[in-house]
Amino acid sequence: MNSAKILTLGASALVLGLASGATAQEAVRIGTSSVGSNFYVNAVAISEVVQKQGKINTSVQALGGSSANVRGLARKKIEFAMANAFAAYSGYFGTYNFKGKKMPVRLVVQGHTNERAILVRKAANIKSVKDLEGRTMVGKRRALPELALIAEQFQKVNGLKKLNVVATTNTGEVFKAFAAGSIDAAIVPTGPRAGNVQKAIRDGHVELLRWDAKKRDEMLKNLPDLMFAGTFGPASFDGHDFDSPVIAMRTYFISAPHVSAEIVYKVSKTMYENTKLMATYQKQLAQWTVENALRNFSLPYHDGAIRYFKERKLWTKAHEDKQKKLLGS
Repeated sequence: MNSAKILTLGASALVLGLASGATAQEAVRIGTSSVGSNFYVNAVAISEVVQKQGKINTSVQALGGSSANVRGLARKKIEFAMANAFAAYSGYFGTYNFKGKKMPVRLVVQGHTNERAILVRKAANIKSVKDLEGRTMVGKRRALPELALIAEQFQKVNGLKKLNVVATTNTGEVFKAFAAGSIDAAIVPTGPRAGNVQKAIRDGHVELLRWDAKKRDEMLKNLPDLMFAGTFGPASFDGHDFDSPVIAMRTYFISAPHVSAEIVYKVSKTMYENTKLMATYQKQLAQWTVENALRNFSLPYHDGAIRYFKERKLWTKAHEDKQKKLLGS
């Protein structure tokens, strides 16, 4: 299913949810990033499947980014959220932009990788990293503090002393700035074939930066362990025909302790048992399997998700020990 179709589904998600026949007690809100973003498209796909297969009312709410979604859970504005591993981990442990304020979040499903790619304005004729010296790049966003960390390391390892790093509040602003010609580059949260990046490439506004993977690997030495190496190759976007290094991390579908174990159990069961169906909406969701969920998780799981793991006899003593360690018990 293409991104445009999913966006249409997202606009009508609340109406469909209210008509599904589920009880009001089973209505849940899913927080996600800005409309059109990779996370938004994924959240709408999950919402549709949970609604149709799990018979639970769902609505999708764009709160502005992963950190905003973590805070939204803590403030009980939503019941579930899409978030990158960095924001969820930082919120849970009260680090980086959470400044010692620990957020009560729990993992439900560990999903696919999501990437931080560097885009450049096509008309700016940026053929190498050196061409960015003296230019303007978006590399800060309050809702995504990891962008500033990546931008800092990017400047450092590439020796860019005169790169002007500026901030935006959401990804939509970035693409408007590219179209207006007011920026030359940007670090953006995205994924293969993300609709907003694909459109900007097709419209001739942007292309991915050509840069050295060795420099990316040098950056990773000074970035959080949750981040790892990735590449956007020719198949990543139509009109893109070379390998561009990216910084990757996991995508988390999270909840909070105040959300009932019964609801989380039903949602997680529906997602895990309909992975193939979710993938028909968005290919990345094929990775959201119960097997992948239990590999190297860095947040404690919600009791409702653990109930499903135990039901499938997948929750081992090693998992229980790690859960206790993450909970500090």
